Amino acid sequence: MDLRRLENNPNVFFEPKPQITDFFEIMVFEKASGTIELNGHQIEIDDNSFFFISPFQIKSCKISLNKLKGFHLVFQSDFLSDFFNDKLFTYRLQYFYNTQYPQYLCLENKDFNIIKTAFNEIITEMNNYQNDSAHILRSLLYFSLSKLNRLYSNFYNISPDTQSSTTIYKFKALLEQNIRNLHTVRAYCSLLNVTRHQLNTVVKDHTKHTTKEIINNRLLLEVKTELRYSNKTIAEIADALSFSEPNNLTRFFKTMVGTNPSAFRKNYQNDRF
Repeated sequence: MDLRRLENNPNVFFEPKPQITDFFEIMVFEKASGTIELNGHQIEIDDNSFFFISPFQIKSCKISLNKLKGFHLVFQSDFLSDFFNDKLFTYRLQYFYNTQYPQYLCLENKDFNIIKTAFNEIITEMNNYQNDSAHILRSLLYFSLSKLNRLYSNFYNISPDTQSSTTIYKFKALLEQNIRNLHTVRAYCSLLNVTRHQLNTVVKDHTKHTTKEIINNRLLLEVKTELRYSNKTIAEIADALSFSEPNNLTRFFKTMVGTNPSAFRKNYQNDRF
């Protein structure tokens, strides 16, 4: 884990070209101007805003370094899982691995200052490490991430519950691991050893979407990423994502987006749009 203030060395945090990392990031902007593109959505930065980036998501940042103020938190999945002794911890947080809602949050000063205080305490503890610092850091980090989950869930009117049936969190984990190969509700029910009705109930309670909608939205993100950032043909993308034939990928994409993959690629590939 690492947590730094943006204003101390802003040049190292942002890259205008699309980039991908293998760790979690939370970008916190107390004062800033510019845009971040994440999951194909370009979002303007507001004061007191948060951006949540999951591993292997592609992002690009166009941010003015003038009067920039905030925090940059990074950590590996294994670090949090081991730190909190919970292998599903990152999947309990609504703002990670979410294709239904923007991975973005803007807070009022009162709520923002709660997180700001906790982050400042983390930095102070890291800079003055002592024998009991690991316990303090664990408490502060757990509080911050859980509080942000509650604020994010309230913002988008979805469930803030992090302790409900483990089926939903296991489903989210399996989805990330298998989305390029498995696209059906039946496949995930089989992996989880639950019925379609059981899985759909817990998914709907947690996300307000059906299991099939969650799968399709996650699969769509994979297709869009391939179209924008690879040179694979439509047939090669279909094969990589386990569509039985290219026409099935085209049909799926047109149903979800309203245009065919070739037209989408022409407009968006390499951020030309």
